[in-house]
Amino acid sequence: MRRAEAAAIAAITGFLALAGLAIAGDVPAAATPAHTASVAASLASLPNVPTASGAVRPAPASAVSAPAVSAPRTTVAVFTPPHPAAASSSAQAAVGAAPGMRLYLDDPPSMTRDSINWTVHAWKSRHLLEVYYRGYLFRRYHAVFGRSRYGGPKEFEGDRRTPEGDYLIVSKRRSARFRWFMKINYPNEQDREEYDRMRADGDLPRGIGEGGSVGIHGTDNPILNAGDVDWTTGCISVDNADIRELESLLPVGTLVIIKP
Repeated sequence: MRRAEAAAIAAITGFLALAGLAIAGDVPAAATPAHTASVAASLASLPNVPTASGAVRPAPASAVSAPAVSAPRTTVAVFTPPHPAAASSSAQAAVGAAPGMRLYLDDPPSMTRDSINWTVHAWKSRHLLEVYYRGYLFRRYHAVFGRSRYGGPKEFEGDRRTPEGDYLIVSKRRSARFRWFMKINYPNEQDREEYDRMRADGDLPRGIGEGGSVGIHGTDNPILNAGDVDWTTGCISVDNADIRELESLLPVGTLVIIKP
């Protein structure tokens, strides 16, 4: 008896819940009548449930439980905007770069390693060294020069002047003192002609030669470079980080133009 009453109460509760869901709109309207009829049939078949006339129906062989009602699934569409393609490292580096650097980043190694595409301009009075690639500015570097108190180009050995004119980088080697040393072809033909003229005129002390071993190198005293102090015996000195970069960029055979 108690089991029959509990089953009847559960069936009535399920029916009321189903009716409430249908009214709230959580169950499709087309499905509500079928579920209602099913629950009504279950109630009619339950034992000891009074009829309209007050009679008690006999218990059936087995009780029928109300069908379970599952809540409808809700699908949420998630839209993720596509990410832009990542820029290449060369494209990122080229943003805001000088025209020569943009060309360099786009060119194949066969062109970047060709000395014909590189030119160096050095201004002694401006403490400036400019590098050009394929005729366009690549980058500017700070530089200091020979410590002679006299202006003008180098004339002979020991005058501590930096040469002036057109030269070529003829070799590159590591230096324990200056990180790297890029030698230029001083004296060139014009330097020799001027040296011979001065020697013939008696303007040179006996035994003084033309000099040599002039090039571009780093520094063992960065404070002097930072203070624009011309301290070399005729070479061009740049910061140590810059000489490493220049050595990696400039091939042997690069034109170096040194101006007052």
